[in-house]
Amino acid sequence: MGMQVFKFLGLSTDIEYKVSNLFVDIKNGFMEVQMQNAPLTASPLSVMTAVNFSESKISSNPSETLVAFSIGSGIGVSMYDTVTGVGAVLNFILPDSAAIVPERAAHLPCMFADTGMQTLLDALHSIGVKTETMKIVIAGGAYILDQPSGFNMGLKNHQAITSILSRKNLVAYHEDIGGSARRTLSLDIGTGCSTIQTVGKGEANI
Repeated sequence: MGMQVFKFLGLSTDIEYKVSNLFVDIKNGFMEVQMQNAPLTASPLSVMTAVNFSESKISSNPSETLVAFSIGSGIGVSMYDTVTGVGAVLNFILPDSAAIVPERAAHLPCMFADTGMQTLLDALHSIGVKTETMKIVIAGGAYILDQPSGFNMGLKNHQAITSILSRKNLVAYHEDIGGSARRTLSLDIGTGCSTIQTVGKGEANI
């Protein structure tokens, strides 16, 4: 609607009513009343929780996503129980706790593939999660270019987690291993979907 001007004659000064502006005022006032009377929603907020190096975390919150950032030669393991809706992520960086003093392994069990997986599985079992209904995704094991010649920690980590899964009769649903690029592994607890983002290669949803 174009600008319309109404003039009331007979007064000392013509009074102009700009109808379009009046409509805007009425509309804005109506919207403010609607907002004031709108019911509050109970929609849960999305939460992103970082799983740092040498950590593992468990969640049953459907609004939470567990994320292991910038995985290099270490390996991220996501585990999701399709029955209970419980998920977990482990972010280990070394293959074998026996290679260092036991005190350090006891203090940081999730630094290592063997003690990290055992600690995580024990915790999951204690809350009723069954290994046979778990979807497992592993990502990482990259060859970091500044490692000494002939030394490939990523390969050793992959060999370690593969051996552990085999001994426990577990099978990885999906693997994204090797190369030289860093990865980020995330697990959406609400959907059970794991996402792997690889530097320079985009992302894959599993």
